[in-house]
Amino acid sequence: MEVEITIPENWNDVSLEQYIKYYKSIKPYEGTEDFQIKIVENAMYYLCGIEADILNRLNIETYNQIMSQMTALLGSAKDQKLILTFELGDSKYGFINSIDQMSYGEYIDLVTYSKDVYENASIMCSILYRPITEERKGKYLLSEYKGTNQEQVELFSKKITMDIVFGSLSFFLNLQKDLLISTLTYTTQEITNILKTPNSTAAQILAENGVCTEQLQLLQEMIQQSSTQSPD
Repeated sequence: MEVEITIPENWNDVSLEQYIKYYKSIKPYEGTEDFQIKIVENAMYYLCGIEADILNRLNIETYNQIMSQMTALLGSAKDQKLILTFELGDSKYGFINSIDQMSYGEYIDLVTYSKDVYENASIMCSILYRPITEERKGKYLLSEYKGTNQEQVELFSKKITMDIVFGSLSFFLNLQKDLLISTLTYTTQEITNILKTPNSTAAQILAENGVCTEQLQLLQEMIQQSSTQSPD
């Protein structure tokens, strides 16, 4: 019996809805011997739509070919570039114009939801991307952020594709690490100045509580090391 199998060539062929189902399916296997096998096997089921009985009947050559393609796709997740605009339905959405000048409300909501990135991916993307209200000479204005837009969240959860998700969330998470490193560097410098101040009451309090510049510098180095790892 011939079966037509559609293999996604790029992440724009995979919806967030598909990926979340796949993501949830492999979570129980983390830390087990079967994890590496399930990563690819479940990708065939959830991202290619190959039913379990069909998968079991595939000849080994076809299985290995699909596995190779899916392995390559999964490995490319960390390489997705930020997509600035995209169209969905009757609307065009744009990425936050100046992410380093986002409002406090936007940033706090993003940090809160980033505690579980993929479970909250549609919410985070609805904050990072909003409807374009005006577009002129390659520049655009976005609708004002007034908190979570549930209608947009539901639309994104079903229709947005993973090239958009991977690119935007990777960009934000890397920026978040950079901001943390920058803040910690400033804090380290300030504490160093306090500790060097003769007869400083603040220095005495810090010392009594075990705070020293070496500890802060070590933490900074750990964060810098983690920032070189893929956020996916």
